Amino acid sequence: MGKFAYQVRAPNGRFEEGAIAAASIDEASRMLRGDGKTIVTLQPERAGASAMVGPKKKVRHEDVIFFATQLAVMVDTGVTLPEALDAIAEQTEHTGLRAMVSELSADVKSGVEFSTALEKHPKVFGRLFVALMRASEVSGTMGPMLQRVSEYMEQERETRKRIKGAMTYPVCMLCFSVLVVVGLLIFVLPRFQKIYAGKGAMLPMPTRILLALSSGIIGYWPFIVGGLLMLAVGGYLYFRSPAGGILLDRLRIGVPVIGSMYRKAYLARSLRAMATMVSTGVSVLDGLAITAQVAGNHCYGRVWESLARGVEQGASLSEGLFRSRLIPRTIAQMVSAGERTGRLGMVMNRVAGFCEDDLKVAVRTLTNLIEPAMIVIMGLVVGGIAMALMLPVFSISKVLTQ
Repeated sequence: MGKFAYQVRAPNGRFEEGAIAAASIDEASRMLRGDGKTIVTLQPERAGASAMVGPKKKVRHEDVIFFATQLAVMVDTGVTLPEALDAIAEQTEHTGLRAMVSELSADVKSGVEFSTALEKHPKVFGRLFVALMRASEVSGTMGPMLQRVSEYMEQERETRKRIKGAMTYPVCMLCFSVLVVVGLLIFVLPRFQKIYAGKGAMLPMPTRILLALSSGIIGYWPFIVGGLLMLAVGGYLYFRSPAGGILLDRLRIGVPVIGSMYRKAYLARSLRAMATMVSTGVSVLDGLAITAQVAGNHCYGRVWESLARGVEQGASLSEGLFRSRLIPRTIAQMVSAGERTGRLGMVMNRVAGFCEDDLKVAVRTLTNLIEPAMIVIMGLVVGGIAMALMLPVFSISKVLTQ
């Protein structure tokens, strides 16, 4: 009696994996088929195979890039799609990716189109990925198309990393500044309060404000912490709602200095998605509809939806771009030139590259600007507290002789 690891599709269509005890692989196969299951893979359980059975890990953005790159290489070298999918499923140690790719392979083997199989995993493969795969099935260019998808996703990941990197420093500095101020108010101010006890009316106004603030924090800290937690939870829930999400999107692109970086990021992302689809055979109308969904910002999504309605009514793409306040006029002019010359895909790729380069410069500029600004702000805050504490000392002869 041995154990055999299996991956099957249940009668209800769900993908399952596990291990079964049987005298032989034929008996294991009969037992599984007897339960109405369709076998995807069945093999003797290897040492360590049990580690592959269990809770499935979440498939992340990086895993999809790996999947698309590997599949592109194999399809380009002549490996059939089902064989390529089986090979990726067998080689990966990522349980979630393995289960998903095995399910894709089973669908393809049963006659389902690859793009249709991808649609069953909307949280992993977005509409852009599915649309490009559908276009590749029509044109017979799946290998190059997969490579384009991989490049697009890689560029999108780099854009996200640049934005996160630019925002990490100021957020960390802000948190550090708050901790320093709270530490001064809780641990340092009470010592001065004893020194200045009974001299409240004679103390300078900044000193009295700080001492009152310190006493308030120490005396009412449970209420302050509770209020801050309620405010944080309430804000989180609100910004997760549709109305809150729209407001947050508007704030991101409207905040001075930082808003400029976000506008360039959303524009670069939208144009890259649109360029990828137009240059690979997806219709302009479908490309606009999908770009509106992957723009990442409600305001830019509405811009692309408006462009789609205009194109549907017979207007050109550049006409809508010229009317939008969120699209720079230079970009609209370049797209207009691409429409006139019949090279819209090539022009949009160039425009997307230009926007991405502009975003890199904006991130560097913002980082160089924020670092000294945060240092100055932190110095003013801490220095202001120190000055407020030392003001009575400067006039100690007047204060302590009362």
